[in-house]
Amino acid sequence: MAQFDEIFNDIQNSNDYEENARLLQYLGNVLKSNMAKLPAEEKISIKDFALKEMQKLIEVIPSAKNYREKDKMFFYEDSVLMIFTLMGDHNSLTDEQADILQKLIATVSKERVLENSVDKMFEIAKIEKSDVEAVLSIAKPIKDDYQRGMLFQGLLEHKDKIKNMSSDAKSAIAEFTESELERLLSEKDLSDDAVNIIEFAADVSKYFITGKILDMLEKAMSVVENQVKYFILETLLDNNRQVSADAIKEIAGDLSYANLLKNVLVKYGKANLFPKEYDTPEYLAKSDLVHWLCYPTELNQKPDEIELLGKATVKKEDYFIFKYKSDSDNLTDELQNVWLIGWSGSQGSTFSEFDKLSDYEKKTPEKTVKYITKKLLK
Repeated sequence: MAQFDEIFNDIQNSNDYEENARLLQYLGNVLKSNMAKLPAEEKISIKDFALKEMQKLIEVIPSAKNYREKDKMFFYEDSVLMIFTLMGDHNSLTDEQADILQKLIATVSKERVLENSVDKMFEIAKIEKSDVEAVLSIAKPIKDDYQRGMLFQGLLEHKDKIKNMSSDAKSAIAEFTESELERLLSEKDLSDDAVNIIEFAADVSKYFITGKILDMLEKAMSVVENQVKYFILETLLDNNRQVSADAIKEIAGDLSYANLLKNVLVKYGKANLFPKEYDTPEYLAKSDLVHWLCYPTELNQKPDEIELLGKATVKKEDYFIFKYKSDSDNLTDELQNVWLIGWSGSQGSTFSEFDKLSDYEKKTPEKTVKYITKKLLK
């Protein structure tokens, strides 16, 4: 395990299960490409590491302070099992090792009772009201809003099978959605977990729409952040509801969502509602890049600064080339808070490899853009 010691030691000394899961995902990709070169003793060591982490999860999952923390542990459990599976030769497991594996699976299954019930419901060829009520009987007593939100996440994950629900089954989901939105929007201050439910409910409610749900979503537009506003707006437009100019302007002013907003307004024939002051090619290209950089696999946040370097055309595609800075933990220390290069293409070629601007900078901005185009865009 020598070549992976540093990663494994960091993981074993950390309780940040989400970050640990990402580290193992990265390690898994490395291992997949190098399995043939991995010595047998190293495979055994990695398997032992995975089994120790499984035992740790068996102990900590039931006592986690809330379901949000448990969900991070489930993410880590998936990553640990992936690493364990990669090592192969599971026929040689001792009884003790097999017992650890079975206990972990049982522990997670017991905790994910709501998610499991949703998965089981969607295995049914024709889903009736009674099947939905069985799931709701599990969801309704749950006090943890993050866990309650798993119902809506599960519905979204199985959205292709919603067509298998009877009209009465859909009505039961709609009624529960109405009550959830009404409950949450009556609260004085919305918690992050409450906003999480509203976001997923707004997205999935398009499959169970009612007048009351639309009324609740209109009300929600005045109290939620832009990320949720965007999903609500699309549902409202899809059902011919009016959206206030103030709400549209607020979303348009957010670089994370402006370009997406313009696209959805065009889709519904409402492009004229997009604020003129934001309706420029440069601003929309900048928004496209910022949204891309916000993905968890990239910066996982907005850049702290972003500025246009220039424009270029490559193979009939127009590009806006930008420089940006970020203190994202996804960047190495060397790349944090220095100017990096990214671009947005008119045909969807939006990208950044976190190249440092200093490695491409020339005497003039024009020459810098020309050099970036030659080296990175061709």
